[in-house]
Amino acid sequence: MIRASIDIGSNSVLLLAAEMDEAGTKIVSEVLNLSYITSLGKDLDKNKEFHPDSMKATYEALLDYKNQLLKIKINPQAVIVTATEAARVARNSPEFFLKIKNELGFEIQIISSEAEAFYTARGVASGHNDVSTVVIMDIGGASTELIKVELRPFKIIDSISLPVGAVRANDWIQGNIFDQKMEEIFSHNLNFYKTKSLLCVAGGMTSMAAMYLGLKEFSAEKIEGLTISFNSFKLFSLDLQKTNKENLLLLFPFLGKRVEVIAAAAKVAILFSEKLNIEEIKISSRGLRYGTLLAGEIDEKFTSR
Repeated sequence: MIRASIDIGSNSVLLLAAEMDEAGTKIVSEVLNLSYITSLGKDLDKNKEFHPDSMKATYEALLDYKNQLLKIKINPQAVIVTATEAARVARNSPEFFLKIKNELGFEIQIISSEAEAFYTARGVASGHNDVSTVVIMDIGGASTELIKVELRPFKIIDSISLPVGAVRANDWIQGNIFDQKMEEIFSHNLNFYKTKSLLCVAGGMTSMAAMYLGLKEFSAEKIEGLTISFNSFKLFSLDLQKTNKENLLLLFPFLGKRVEVIAAAAKVAILFSEKLNIEEIKISSRGLRYGTLLAGEIDEKFTSR
């Protein structure tokens, strides 16, 4: 049995299709694992709407995914499709998603921040067996989730969603309001999430892990479970922020459009890591799309509208 999920985030649109076991509770093998950078969260705070260019890129990504899925005999209506922070904020998300449903067949569910934390943690838990309780940091395009979770048996202890991500942070840097905005973010009490070891997911952190290893091509297998001391990561990310985009693309061609926001993601990651007093970063290539695929459906209590 092949099942598929799509995660429409504030920076990327991700597709996962996998062969499941007979019970439908475990991934046997991945059939498709694809990504597009579409920047749906661009200028979100200023306009409160999806940017036309971002909608065009997202539509084209989903059209490609539809064609890829049809080749493996999966109907778009059968795919679990979620949208997160940018869709929760954008006034034009219902209209845009209705167009996608009518023309491409994907029914998109805008999920709450609690759902984002739950299914992200479930996805991460499916790939980790070594510890019982972890703190997960998911830096997306427009929000960052901190999730404290018991992995065995799986249980969310607590989570918080904060309105900063790589795309938002990049907009703030360009608008010279980054420091002010981060002061507002850190007015929240995050002491409950302090930890020596921070488990990091999502495209910004996984890309930086691949860069840290000096990879020319992204490899989920090579970065999965990678552990980096915070001091090493900080030195690396500070160098990253000083390197211009052209050189970054020469060194790490896999970045593609993500090069526009990778320095902002690094800056956010350092600040959160310092706030949480961490000593090491661990990388997971699994996240929201894995969690929703394993669940097989979205619990109705988690849909925001």
